[in-house]
Amino acid sequence: MLEDIKITNHELVIGLVGAVGSRLGQLSDIVQNLLEQQFNYQVEIIRVSKDILAEFYPYTQNGSAFDRIQHYMDKGNQLRRDYQTDFLALQIVKKIYQRRQMWQQQNPEQDIQQRRVAYIVDSLKHESEIQALRQIYGNGFFQLSLYESKSTRTHALVTRYGMSEDKAKILIERDEGESNSYGQHTSEAFHLADYFLKFEHNQNQLRESCLRFLKLIFKNPYITPTFNEFAAYMSFSASLRSADLSRQVGAVVARDETILAIGSNDVPKFRGGTYWPYFNEETGAVEDVPNGRDYMRGYDVNTQEKQGIIQDLLGKIEGVIEREMPDERRASVKTEIENILRQSKIKNILEYGRVVHAEMDALLSCSRSNISTVGATLFVTTFPCHNCAKHILAAGIEKVVFVEPYPKSLALHLHHESITQRWEQQESEIHNKLIFEPFVGVGARSFMNLFSLSLGVGEKVKRKDAFGRVLDWQADTATLRMPMHVLSYQALEEKIMQIMQGKNTAD
Repeated sequence: MLEDIKITNHELVIGLVGAVGSRLGQLSDIVQNLLEQQFNYQVEIIRVSKDILAEFYPYTQNGSAFDRIQHYMDKGNQLRRDYQTDFLALQIVKKIYQRRQMWQQQNPEQDIQQRRVAYIVDSLKHESEIQALRQIYGNGFFQLSLYESKSTRTHALVTRYGMSEDKAKILIERDEGESNSYGQHTSEAFHLADYFLKFEHNQNQLRESCLRFLKLIFKNPYITPTFNEFAAYMSFSASLRSADLSRQVGAVVARDETILAIGSNDVPKFRGGTYWPYFNEETGAVEDVPNGRDYMRGYDVNTQEKQGIIQDLLGKIEGVIEREMPDERRASVKTEIENILRQSKIKNILEYGRVVHAEMDALLSCSRSNISTVGATLFVTTFPCHNCAKHILAAGIEKVVFVEPYPKSLALHLHHESITQRWEQQESEIHNKLIFEPFVGVGARSFMNLFSLSLGVGEKVKRKDAFGRVLDWQADTATLRMPMHVLSYQALEEKIMQIMQGKNTAD
């Protein structure tokens, strides 16, 4: 019956995320070219700065590229602050709606639901924008995150736009993540991707990655995960068992494409490992050990200790203020100093937490099982903190593959002689160093949907016909694995009720 109701279409929305200086324009061109030439799609490009920000706040000065980029950063922040953090996403929706309406007016005889069209959004800078687009377009929205090293992006800003290295670094640091809720949050948005890409040496590598992504979303049944994708997904799965009050992190230790151990951030228990909930045979309930995990105790020790440090410092400073400062200024100065302390590096202190970090949990699991970690690779959902980094080094790990950046980590700064990020240096310069590199491939959030033949949210995928012959897959006629629904569940209910009432009347 549902086949008689046109509930899906061929529309696709792709959002691009990349730090300032990344070659998102080239990525957009590659995706557009592939969709048009191989998948028989029409492509509409929506450039947030040009098509949205410039309409609200056009840049009319004859300033430098640095001034222009700063201008659009400022105005994007202003719109998110004055309205909501998802405001630019709603403007993107408006553009898509207007362009669809225009196409319908120009092509009144054609069925809009048969139109093969993709909207590429260049680019998104805030996690709220991505969340809003996913809520609106559901499985029809895909995020591509492009990684390029900081040194490459700095060089690009200097050579492409003629700005100084100092100004390039200002833009890069601002773009990574501003402290307010409405600012540039590229680091927070980056790790939400459905597919992670890198731009290392040439466009051919990037093109092949984009083609693989498109084949996956267009239901090519013969693409399976790389080991890195599988290990990254397993690390994400491990993170889900964490009950930490701050964040969920997962890690996997692997060697020779074999998983040796997994770990997650949680409170350690007697005789090794971390706490798990257990099934109570008497009550039938799944319970946690009393006073085990932090939520059972009701507070985060690390946060309380940081608050204690701030109060201790403030108490000592207040003594000086009371003695040396006029009465009328004391209250305002105390408030200002307290705010400074709360925004200082004290907030980055990690050492008082009861939780064992995921990387350490995985390494200790190897230790308890007498498994050597020398020469192994560590997959982790978040860039390791500096406390974990020294233990990862000592354990003999040769490579760390991470998904989410972690700006608080001082790992590279404290161990620059032993740790390096791939693509920050030449291959000849990374010998005898622990390599940290970003993950590339299908993100954990889309792993099941893009690789499962039957368990994802999309249509069931077949690999052979009734005679056991391999089915032929063609890009130009391929349909989306997860087509976008054009009806809300309420509208669909109404249509079904109308059909059912018609059948009852006929009977």
